[in-house]
Amino acid sequence: MRKGLCRLGMAVFFVLACQGIVSAGYSDDREEAVAVETEAFVKDDAVADDVTVQAEVAPVQTEDAPVQAEDAPVQTEDAPVQTEDASVQEESAVEDSAIDLQKQQDAPEKTAEEVHTQALRDYAEGMAAFDRKHRRRALTLLTASARNGYVPAQLQLGKMYETGEQVIENPGAAFSWYSKAAGHGCPVGEYRAGMLLLRGRGVKKDVDEAAKWLRRSAEQGYARAQTNYGSLYLTGWGVKQDFMEAVNWFRKAAEQNYGDAQFLMGVAYEYGEGVAQDMDEALAWYERAIENGNGQAKGALFRLQGYRH
Repeated sequence: MRKGLCRLGMAVFFVLACQGIVSAGYSDDREEAVAVETEAFVKDDAVADDVTVQAEVAPVQTEDAPVQAEDAPVQTEDAPVQTEDASVQEESAVEDSAIDLQKQQDAPEKTAEEVHTQALRDYAEGMAAFDRKHRRRALTLLTASARNGYVPAQLQLGKMYETGEQVIENPGAAFSWYSKAAGHGCPVGEYRAGMLLLRGRGVKKDVDEAAKWLRRSAEQGYARAQTNYGSLYLTGWGVKQDFMEAVNWFRKAAEQNYGDAQFLMGVAYEYGEGVAQDMDEALAWYERAIENGNGQAKGALFRLQGYRH
């Protein structure tokens, strides 16, 4: 049993190492964000992120670090230094957004439908500007859309500030925007806010609170949250250590064809951790993981087949 625990824990860390930094794998964010907004938060696995255990190795801010303003272009301590011109442009974009907001406040009050329609338009135009790397216009329009409560814009701004893409990296602002999306019941926002809490990036590190956010997202069926929440049960971070419960959450994600969770299911069955040892089940899960793009499962399958022959 001890060997199995070690193997499953190592597998989780191996998934982490192969997935890399948080900025990787955001290319399909827009499609997922739109699905979240227009399909009653239908879950889509297009957004890649790392497993929970990255919290142990991710950079951690000091405990008294305040949550920064949601759109404040304040550079974090560990953010890459950008040029002075970029900072000036971003400040101008935020000022433009503030001016636009004041104009909206001075204009006759709009109906909820009109506000939502404007938010949709701002988001579409903002993403078009983002694709063309017109950073000032993109930031202005996306901020206007997000302030009108449009969840995809809130997620996009959160991602931009988290990764420093076309803005100065600002995890505090990222957490603020993710939290707003989470406030609408968005599982992606809940997941990402939870991961920042777990790492202590942009907000005071709080493992217990992070576990709550991840569970909310996991309960809505978001596969990455289910995998990360399950991995908390391996370590006992924010939850009572329970290997059977860890495997239970991995299974929920694996049944949605999430490759990383399927790989972890294979490890669990191979070494009998959280489930009865079953080599046939392990082989089946490794094969499914490979079909869904998990590279680690290839080596595991080859090794296991070699042992059996």
